[in-house]
Amino acid sequence: MKTLIIVDHPFYDQSVVNRRWLDEVRKYPDEFVVRNLQSSYPRSSVDPALEHSIIDNNGTIVFQFPMFWFNTPPMLKSWVDIVLSPGWAYAGGKHLQGRKVAFAVTCGGAEENYTRESELGNTVEDFLNSYICSFKRCGADYAGLYTFYNAKPVKGDLDMTVVAESARGYVEFLRGIKQEGKLS
Repeated sequence: MKTLIIVDHPFYDQSVVNRRWLDEVRKYPDEFVVRNLQSSYPRSSVDPALEHSIIDNNGTIVFQFPMFWFNTPPMLKSWVDIVLSPGWAYAGGKHLQGRKVAFAVTCGGAEENYTRESELGNTVEDFLNSYICSFKRCGADYAGLYTFYNAKPVKGDLDMTVVAESARGYVEFLRGIKQEGKLS
């Protein structure tokens, strides 16, 4: 089964890192399926039956997005609310049981802003805890987090060598989930 990458980026055409990650992933169509929520649902009306079918026909799920005010973009939150339905994901439904779920997140700020010792007092994983718990509640196994910091540097442009290395690292992260099983 392929790894399903569900992407939500409201400003994808302006993205550097998320687009580069997907350019790298798309080199391996036998391993990965990319589902862009913004292009799939331009009117923001998520089709739960279609999403259920796509999930059922793939393996590991990875949610890729830029951090928006210490959370996911709004469409991804809507997707979770609609797709993780009783009878399918929980309350008698077991479609996510034992399935690996991971997150790939870009952050505009520096890594030192996302520590427990920082002004924010939380890591990226801390900010995503409600999602991690939701998927665990549905029987899924949390398989880790891949993060890129400084996606919007205050001064200067992004170092495209670093972005390219991150994209290759992302593919290795995705492959590692499949090979190693549950990472945490």
